[in-house]
Amino acid sequence: MDAETIAKYYLSKDPERILFNNHVVVKNHRKFYEGNARLNKYLFLTQVIYLAKYEKKLIKDDFVAYENGPIIDCIRKGFPIMFARNEKVSIPSNIKTFLDKIYDSLINASYEELIEITHEDPEWIELSKDTFHAPVMNLEKNIDEYKHRYKGLIEALHL
Repeated sequence: MDAETIAKYYLSKDPERILFNNHVVVKNHRKFYEGNARLNKYLFLTQVIYLAKYEKKLIKDDFVAYENGPIIDCIRKGFPIMFARNEKVSIPSNIKTFLDKIYDSLINASYEELIEITHEDPEWIELSKDTFHAPVMNLEKNIDEYKHRYKGLIEALHL
């Protein structure tokens, strides 16, 4: 699936934009929308947990190693447009169930906590040393790490 469809689904679950808000925050000397950071972290964790469970990608778009963690660039750039809309999104029921469980498991985490979780990712750690551009992350090479790292969450969520 494309990242925008999943992002729109997550946004549709927060029509009042409490989680995915447009508050401007600063972290690591970068200004950004809090809700945009949260949305990118939800997408990243969705991807790595799906990889851990099913050994394949759910999201076809690439993540890049950005200063404040992994992001999908089109989501970062398109957030202001997506933020303004509440669109109905059609997603297969099995994927919707998976996304709902991820959404519910992250709902109480702050954007700072989500950033810290993603800063523990081995691929992000390796690639974030490149300060000149945001390199594409190869998440598939870390499937075994993700299986180990997210085993408890996968079991707890009955995925």
